[in-house]
Amino acid sequence: MSAVLATRAAAPAAHGAAARRLTAGRSAFARSASPSIARAFAARRASGSRATHVLTTAGWNDFEWGTATVVSNEPAAKEGGLRSVKVSVAQSTAEAYGTPGQFVQMRTAEDGKPAFLAIASPPRSEPAGILELLIKSTEGTAGEICALKEGATVDVSPPMGGGFDLGKAPIAESPNALLFATGSGISPIRALVKSGALDGRSVRLFYGTASSSTCAFLEEFDEWKTTHNIAVTHVQSQVGGPPTYVQDALKDAIADGTVVAAKTCAVLCGQKEMTEAVIAILTEAGVPKEKCIMNF
Repeated sequence: MSAVLATRAAAPAAHGAAARRLTAGRSAFARSASPSIARAFAARRASGSRATHVLTTAGWNDFEWGTATVVSNEPAAKEGGLRSVKVSVAQSTAEAYGTPGQFVQMRTAEDGKPAFLAIASPPRSEPAGILELLIKSTEGTAGEICALKEGATVDVSPPMGGGFDLGKAPIAESPNALLFATGSGISPIRALVKSGALDGRSVRLFYGTASSSTCAFLEEFDEWKTTHNIAVTHVQSQVGGPPTYVQDALKDAIADGTVVAAKTCAVLCGQKEMTEAVIAILTEAGVPKEKCIMNF
């Protein structure tokens, strides 16, 4: 195990043609979306708001599908079905990706249900025109993409969403940053780390998985520490004694005085239960809710 890891027990990791054809199938979108994006979509439907309000780079129904070509498809962890899938996209698609935390829709057929996938590589990364995606192999479109071979093509949307808005927490006000992720929620967090947008801050990542064998990007943690000053607390649900959760590790950090609320912001992506509990703990400790940043 990497020396930068503080291993604990934790929550299991559980998350072309014009798109107007998709209007009639919005409920199918929500079923195939990642849990966090699906929840945001459902909430806006329930409130009567148009789903286009969620997006800044492209709307739900006002974009043209493009084509992406699979350039590699490899396991992202020893177990658990996580895959690192790299795709080559048009220059215009790559250039539209400007903020870590954005996502794309992908589908394997014109009449297929799109999967909503957070981008795991940072904007303007090399080689140009390549996007990396961390995908959990499940039933439906996500599983179909995970089964594709090099050279296969899929439909892809422009990058969507506002991403992680660090303008809510300028470094002068929040020199300390806490990152929280579970399972495949590490995907946009990784994009944020590798983008360098957090450089200059003191940063601590709390990442919850079942075990080290289901941990994505485990081999990168030392580099994150050295290059970007990211200390990783890896919380594991199936290791050691009774399971605890990412939020329990946060409580310990607050108790031992390593979290200074007045100078701290947080970035979160993962299970609803985790994000809600973490935000509640942080706000009680004095971190303003507006400095608890999510990507939707």
